[in-house]
Amino acid sequence: MEEIFNKSILYDLYGGILSKNQQIVYEYHVIDDLSFTEIGEELNMSRQAAYDLFKNADKKLKEIDSKLELSMRFKDIEKLANEIKNAANGNKQIISLSNKIIKKTLKGGNN
Repeated sequence: MEEIFNKSILYDLYGGILSKNQQIVYEYHVIDDLSFTEIGEELNMSRQAAYDLFKNADKKLKEIDSKLELSMRFKDIEKLANEIKNAANGNKQIISLSNKIIKKTLKGGNN
């Protein structure tokens, strides 16, 4: 489950660098949880072609993240926000701000 979550974060952060076909296959597999056979049928390609598109996209996303390390930074920010929230001692304003930070990190920084 965590692997899917990590792939989702990488896609949110860097998905725009993928080709259109890679984006579609990645979304179908990670977000929609379709098998490569189902993806192939949907896109009128072989199972192997869908798998290859996904693997190449996944490799590209991981390579970019290993250089930029944005996913690690978002996880660190989320962890700190949770620590602040836990230390807030019932202060609703601090808890609310922490929740907003956590929400933004879970969306990959979008919105």
